[in-house]
Amino acid sequence: MRFEAKLAYRHLVSGGGQTLLTVAAVAIAVTVIIFINTLITGVQQRILKDLLGQLAHINIKAPNPAPKTLSDVMSKTEAPSGNAPFFSTDRQKQVQQRNDIENWQATEKNLAQFPGVRVVASAVRGNAFLIAGSKRLGITVSGADPISEEKIVGLQANMIAGNWLGIGPEDVVIGWRLAEEAGVQLGDRVRLESSQGVSAIYRVAGIFDTGNNNVDLSQAFMTLRSAQSLFAMKQDVSVIQLKLNDPFQANIISDQIVATMPYKVDSWMREQAFIVNAFQSQDSTRLMICAFALLASAFGIASVLIVSVIQKSKQIGILKSMGAKDRQILIVFTLEGLGIALVGCLLGCLIGYGLLKLLEGIPQAARFGKVDKLFTIIYDPAIFGGACAAAIIATLLASWLPAQRAARMNPVDVIRGG
Repeated sequence: MRFEAKLAYRHLVSGGGQTLLTVAAVAIAVTVIIFINTLITGVQQRILKDLLGQLAHINIKAPNPAPKTLSDVMSKTEAPSGNAPFFSTDRQKQVQQRNDIENWQATEKNLAQFPGVRVVASAVRGNAFLIAGSKRLGITVSGADPISEEKIVGLQANMIAGNWLGIGPEDVVIGWRLAEEAGVQLGDRVRLESSQGVSAIYRVAGIFDTGNNNVDLSQAFMTLRSAQSLFAMKQDVSVIQLKLNDPFQANIISDQIVATMPYKVDSWMREQAFIVNAFQSQDSTRLMICAFALLASAFGIASVLIVSVIQKSKQIGILKSMGAKDRQILIVFTLEGLGIALVGCLLGCLIGYGLLKLLEGIPQAARFGKVDKLFTIIYDPAIFGGACAAAIIATLLASWLPAQRAARMNPVDVIRGG
């Protein structure tokens, strides 16, 4: 093997411009793969954070009661005289009514046992009116333990005034657009009137800005006990929220919960199907770009190595006449391809990392004077490793054809022709 490696090294060094060209082809392919995959992954992570940051991956609610016909309710003894059959037993959709989850603490423990579940948090959610002076605004109220709810909605990072995690039973946290619309500030008192007819006065203990206009205009947060009182729910809750380690496992885990527990389960992937379709389109696009980059690189390398074999045909003929075996010549050119791939991968990783660092430093003006980054860059070792592995495989395959041609050369024909 020392002979083959030394000869491959000499060929690469003496190749000059040809060697640099093939190394550059591999480096560009690796750079493109790293660059495209990292950017698209960052975009997807940012979209997930912006759109799902305040949402649970799975929502669990009590099932709607199945409607019963008159014949189901009445016994035979209550049937009309003469045991006449019922004719008006049409089953119709039941009018919407509130369904509460009882014994939710035990249910939380059971849900936490499912693989992939990271956070479980129960909440009371309902519609109410926020009344400030003569203004009456419809809102959605979420009541939960602030520490547990923070792991679901991540609200503390979006607070622009006051505090969310330290609120008390008489406090409420609202969005900045809602505060602006109602004409209230931090510390002011507002009245909330729930859909159950219960009314109470709360202090505005915090104002947030999520960047989502719908949330900032229509959402309010309070403690679990306060929401239970406001919606007359005693000790029950209306929803149990789950956050997963992998958001894209939501359908699988929700189906597992449906199969084992008698609850209505909603997955964000089914409710936000357009987002999933957009991600799938992005994944298909980046795979096509990476495949074409590798294909172009492989054709370029194969072309250069074929030219190299033709140029070195006389040397190959002499080596074979001196006893070099076909297998050794095959190994020589395969090692050339491997050397080109390794050097090209190293350069591609360095160039790709440098470009990503430059993009990471570009600032973007954010809301309320905050500074954000224009590009979300996630340095995933799997992307770098995958790009290198794909480039090495493509380069070795590209070098196989020239290596086979060199190994099959007849030394007599080469020397006579040269």
